[in-house]
Amino acid sequence: MKVLDFLLIIGAIALLIASYYLYSGGKAELGALATFFATLCGGVFGARQGGRIYKKNHDKK
Repeated sequence: MKVLDFLLIIGAIALLIASYYLYSGGKAELGALATFFATLCGGVFGARQGGRIYKKNHDKK
């Protein structure tokens, strides 16, 4: 895994933790925004991993 992958995972986890505390603190709008960005981090990470697996599978043929 590359450094960007680790940053995306850590960023997603940190944003989810932040969104939990924002929601429990009564700032639902900021919590929703943090959850959205955590979802984006997870989506980018998944796309990168899927691209690597796709490329690896097509190189074997």
